[in-house]
Amino acid sequence: MASQLGSFVFFDLETTDLIGIKTPKITEISLIACSRKHLLDTKRGELPRVLHKQTFCLNPQRMIHPRASETTGLYNDLLEDESKFDENTAQLIVLFLRRLQAPTCLVAHNGNRFDFVILKKELESLNAQLPDDTYCVDSLPLFQALEQAREQKAKAAQENADNELADLELCALTAMEELEGSPSTLSLMQKRNETTPQRSKITENYKRALRSYLDITPSQDGTSSQRRSPPRSKRQLFPDDKSVMDPSSGADTPTTSSQKSAKKRFRLCDVHERLLGQAPKISHYAECDVKALLKCAIAEGPDFVAYADEHGVKFKDFSG
Repeated sequence: MASQLGSFVFFDLETTDLIGIKTPKITEISLIACSRKHLLDTKRGELPRVLHKQTFCLNPQRMIHPRASETTGLYNDLLEDESKFDENTAQLIVLFLRRLQAPTCLVAHNGNRFDFVILKKELESLNAQLPDDTYCVDSLPLFQALEQAREQKAKAAQENADNELADLELCALTAMEELEGSPSTLSLMQKRNETTPQRSKITENYKRALRSYLDITPSQDGTSSQRRSPPRSKRQLFPDDKSVMDPSSGADTPTTSSQKSAKKRFRLCDVHERLLGQAPKISHYAECDVKALLKCAIAEGPDFVAYADEHGVKFKDFSG
């Protein structure tokens, strides 16, 4: 983008069905907008005091799939007296967007595959267009990217901590060998080893394990040469017992944490629960879903805004 986004318009659609052979018709559309400043200034878990809202229930003039009705609570008999998505509806949306601080950005969860596709189809059927400075960004890949960045940052921090631990252990080993090499210490250790030979074996085993962990090879002159491996290939000196029993083989099989933990899901309710500690109280009511999405955006704050600035595309250029 050439400039920063001025406003964010979080929106959600309820429809007659999922996208299939025919594009679904809209039964409910909700838009809630706030300025960039108010989004960034709002505390986690709260909503901005200054919001602009627009919600319509629409007659789809098509049978609503029973599964969709059960999910959204919208049935054909409830909507039979409502207006369809027509020129007036399109004009109201355009006028709503023009009132906001430009440029504006539509934000929808899974918008690239659903909300943006359906809204654009409806507008094109009426030869209507949103303002030229209207952008759009899908919050699904946005939250995926931010979560991945967090995981990479945590992994890097852990590797740095491992490196610091290895450095400390290297210093300990070096000090141990220097101490053992002094004449007074050699004499004392010789006397102790004569009475407790097992202690020498334990000490040597510990040093061997420590050298192996640090990837250090003793040289001919008795000093140690260091061959530090990259952090990713480093082994634990005393590995945690994290193996699990494989029921098919009956043997202990090492399992990584990523294998043990379920793959993260990025439905709006999942993102909301991770960021705010609880799932939304109500889902699949368009306005409730929009508020949940807005709260997730506020929880991400500057990272959300930065991603939208970088990845937002003009709605008129969106092709699905």
